[in-house]
This record gives sequence, structure tokens and C-alpha cells, in this order.
Amino acid sequence: MHEMPISENPGGREPPERSGRPMRRLFIPAAAAAGVLFVASVAGLAFGRSLFNEPGVRELKSVRDELGAERLLFVFAHPDDEITANALIARAKKEGLAVYTLTATRGEAGAQYPPVVDQPHLGVVREGELRKHLFALGVDRATILDLGDGKLESRDFETLVGLVAAEIADTRADAVITFHPESGVSDHRDHKRIGAATREAAGRSEAAPTLYYVLGPRPALNRFGGETGAKVAAHQPPPAFAVKAPARDKKRAWRIHQSQSEFLQAAWGLSPTVLYLLWTEEYYARADETGAP
Repeated sequence: MHEMPISENPGGREPPERSGRPMRRLFIPAAAAAGVLFVASVAGLAFGRSLFNEPGVRELKSVRDELGAERLLFVFAHPDDEITANALIARAKKEGLAVYTLTATRGEAGAQYPPVVDQPHLGVVREGELRKHLFALGVDRATILDLGDGKLESRDFETLVGLVAAEIADTRADAVITFHPESGVSDHRDHKRIGAATREAAGRSEAAPTLYYVLGPRPALNRFGGETGAKVAAHQPPPAFAVKAPARDKKRAWRIHQSQSEFLQAAWGLSPTVLYLLWTEEYYARADETGAP
């Protein structure tokens, strides 16, 4: 009677130390590939951001401490202009500061991206979008005038100055933020007109509030803005400080401004998700450091 040999491998399975080798052989190249993709993604994101953001600009850490402000007034031309500064607004409110806005028009003459209402009623809709966004930001008071979208240049300049001056006095603002009068972020005539009126009003104010300009990112303007973008970048002063701009707040703002929610795709060819993955800061200049009168 022959003895049955005792199997060293019951059930025909490879020993654990051997069965793990093929898995390890698969895991190592997969992990290496994942690592390469991660590094490439990080490098690509850094490169993309370098195309949009201004290099070497100081980041603002505290509105109260660095700007010396307790009461901020933002002066713009149209509903949705405030999106250019909503990170600074949110930062100021987080610090418990008072924030006020003055918007010169209801945006009734603008194009719709996408169409959401009959054009004659667009001003009502855009005013509502503006109020909803400012409510979400916690703004203390929003003043919206009806001076005519696209018509600020035809308005008497002294009348505009007087309206802004009255708002500065009423809010007792010690910091005023508006568009740079010579560039207006997008070279829009209304932007530049309200910026000029605000500069004049702040300069005449007995309270002497500090004036700041919200700016566009010059690298992006030069690369993607065409002739208009290059013109804006050439006329803008260099930024004095930057405010980190969370993408979620920018995207929320465009969702609220439903009648303009596809504007970025039309203007930049990028969705808000992609654009604000790359454009991560707001930029500001202090008026008395720009050399302008």
C-alpha cells in the first residue's frame, strides 16, 4: 500500500507570500501612475493660476487692522458689479464691520445670459437678483438708484458726485470701494463714470474716507481679454493687496444673478467652476498710492 504524499499546498492555492506578489506588481505601477497624474494635475493647476493671478501681491489678513476701517461703502454701476468685490464684502462682515452698497442703475439695458424675462422687465429682475445676493452676503444696507443703465456719462457729473457724497455722509463710511476711473475693470463707460464721481465725492468729503479701487487681474486681461483687456491692464494701477476669493461664493453669486449666470462662458469661454479654480483672488489699489489726481 502506497502512502499518499502529503500536499504542501492543500486546495491548490499559492502560499500567501507568493500570491501577494502579483498584486504588488500591479499596485506599484498603478500607484506610480497615480502619483504622476497628481503631480501633473498640481503643476497644471499652478500654471493655470499663473495665467490669471497677479504675482507677488500681499494678501490682506484683516480689513479692520490693515485698512483701518469700521464702515465700508461699495459704489458700483450695475447689479452683478458687486461680484467683483464679494470676497472683500464677506471678509468685512466676518470681522463684524458695517457694509453698505450704492448701485447707480438697475441694469435694465443689459443683455441676458440666458434670457429669463421680457426685456422691459429686466431692471426689476436684476434689482431683485442684486438684493438677494447682498442679503446672502449680510450687507447692512443696499441703496439702488435708477439713473439709467448705459446712461451715466450723460448724467450731470456734479449730480452724480452729490448722490455719492450724500451716501458717504449718511453711512459715515471710513473706506469707500469703487471702480478705477481710468479702466473700470472692463472699460465699461458706466464703471468709469461712477468711479470718477466716487473719487471726486470721497475727495471732497469732510470725513476723508480712504478710497480703494477694485481691479481686474492683469495677467488674465492681457492673455484672454483681447484689445479691451489689454487696454484695461495698461491703464490699471498695480494692486496693493489681494483678498482670497473662495470659488463657492463666486459661483453662488452667479447662480443668484440668474439673468447673467452664463455671462462668464460668453465673455471668457469658461464656466464659473473652471474660471474660479484658476482666478482665486480679488485685487485692490489704494487711490492715494496710484498717482492719480
